[in-house]
Amino acid sequence: MDGVLVAVSFLASNSWILILAALAVLLYIYSTQPYNLWRELGVPGPKPTPFFGNVAELFDDRVGPRAAVKKWQAQHGRVFGIYEFRQPLLVVTDPEALKQVFVKDFNNFTNRYFLGKGNLQQNIIKKGIFFADGLDWRRMRKIMSPTFSIGKLKLLTPFMNITAGRLAKTLKVHAIEKKPAAAKIVYGAFTLDTICGTAFGLDTNSQENLDAPFISHAKNLMTITKELQVVFAIAGMFPWVGKVLKMLKLGFFKNRDLVFFEENIAALIRDRKSNSSAAGPMDFMQLLMNAEADDDTDGFVGDKKLSTMEIAAQGIIFIIAGYETTATTLQYISYELGRHPDIQERIFSEIQRVLGDEEPNYENCQGLKLMEATINETLRMYPPVHILSRHAENATVLNGVPVPAGTGIYIPIGSIGRDPEFFSDPDTFQPERFLDENAREINQLAFIPFGFGPRQCIGLRLGVLELKVTMVHILRSVKIAGVSPEVLDIEDYTGFLVPRKPILLELEVRE
Repeated sequence: MDGVLVAVSFLASNSWILILAALAVLLYIYSTQPYNLWRELGVPGPKPTPFFGNVAELFDDRVGPRAAVKKWQAQHGRVFGIYEFRQPLLVVTDPEALKQVFVKDFNNFTNRYFLGKGNLQQNIIKKGIFFADGLDWRRMRKIMSPTFSIGKLKLLTPFMNITAGRLAKTLKVHAIEKKPAAAKIVYGAFTLDTICGTAFGLDTNSQENLDAPFISHAKNLMTITKELQVVFAIAGMFPWVGKVLKMLKLGFFKNRDLVFFEENIAALIRDRKSNSSAAGPMDFMQLLMNAEADDDTDGFVGDKKLSTMEIAAQGIIFIIAGYETTATTLQYISYELGRHPDIQERIFSEIQRVLGDEEPNYENCQGLKLMEATINETLRMYPPVHILSRHAENATVLNGVPVPAGTGIYIPIGSIGRDPEFFSDPDTFQPERFLDENAREINQLAFIPFGFGPRQCIGLRLGVLELKVTMVHILRSVKIAGVSPEVLDIEDYTGFLVPRKPILLELEVRE
C-alpha cells in the first residue's frame, strides 16, 4: 500500500514532466508521420527530416533547388519522391513522364500545385488564370485565348515601340554619360510601362519616374521578405495555419498592393463602361471586356463574360507574370550579349538586313531568326520562373511510378535546360542550338520555359514579341560594351532566378 502511495505521490508531483514527455512524443510522431509514403510505394528519393521534409536542402539560399535536384537526380533517377514540409512531391525530369503530365493525362493534371492547397493565395489572386482551377480555368482560357491572337498582338505593337523607344533613349543617355546602367532597374521600369500601356491603356512613363505608384506597388508585390518566408514555412509544417490566414484574408501577396491594383483596375473598368460610346484604347482590358465565349457546350458554369473582379484579377496577373519575367529575361540577354560581342553584332546585322529602317512589328520580327535563337538560348539557361508544378487529382501511374491522389508534381525546368543529356556543354551560351536543323533535334519537353500542352503560358507570343521589339530598339541605339559581375551568382530558392549582385551594363552609343 505504501508503494502505491509513493507512486501516486511521484506521479502527482511530476505530472508536468510526463505531460511534456507525452507532448514531445506526439510532436515527434506528427513531425515524421507523412514520410513513409514514398518508401512504402517503392519510390526512391532523398531522406526527409522531421517537420521540414526535404525543404531545408531544396530551398537553402546557399545551395538552392537546381543544385539539390542535380544531386538527387544523380542518386535516384529522373522520377523520384521528396517532401515539401508534409506534402509529398514527385520530381519529374523525364521527357516521357512530362508528356504524360502535360498532354496525355492532362485532365488529371490540369491544376497547379501550391503549398497550402490554395489557402495561401488571396481570393482575387485565385481568380487569375495562372492560379485558377478546374472549370474556372477552362472557362477563362476559352474566353481569353482570342485576346492573345496574332491579330490582337498587332494592335498592341505600336505601344511596345513607344516604350521600347524610351528605353533606348534612356540607355543612350547612360552611354553618353559613361554611367553604367543597372539592368534590372531600367528594364523593370520599361516592362511596367509596357504592361500598363498594353494591358490598361495607361502611359505611366515609369522610366522617368521610378517612384510612380504603379512601379512601387508592382515591386512590392513581387518582394518576398524573410518574414513572409517564415510565415509560410510555419504554414507548411502546420497546414491549419494556412486556413487561419485564409480566414484573416492574408496570403502570399501583400494586401495593400493587391488592393491598390484591384481598386485602380476596377475604376478603369467602371469609367470605360460609363463612357462606352467614346473610342478608347484597344488594350487587353478592353479586349477582355469585349471577350465572350461562342457557346457553353463544354459544360462551363457562370456567365460567358468575365466579371469585373475577374478582369481585375487578370490585370494583376499580367503585372505579376509580365513584370518580373520580362525584366529578368532582358537583363540576362543583355548580360550574355555583353559577354559575346560577336553574337551581338551578328544580331545587329540581322536587324539591318531584315528590318532596314522599319519599325519592328509582328510580321518583320518573324525574320529575326538569330535574335529568336538568342532569346531561346537565354530562356534555356536562365528561365525566369525555373519551376513548374501540377497537382494529381486522382491516383495514377506516371511512367511506371505510382502517384497517389493529391500529390504535387515538381518540374524543375531550370535543371532540365542545363542537363547535359539534352544539351551538350549546357553551361555555354550557344544560340546556334536553336537554329535550323539543330533546333529540330531538341527534345520539345527539354525546353519548356513557357510550359507545355493545353496549359502552356497564354502570353507566350506576347512575351517573345515584346523581347524582340525591345532588343531591336536597344541594339539600334547602343552597344553593350561590357557587363559586370564577371561571374553570375544566382539565387534560385524563391522560384525566380535573381542575381545576388545587380547586373550592370557598360554602354556605347552606336554610330
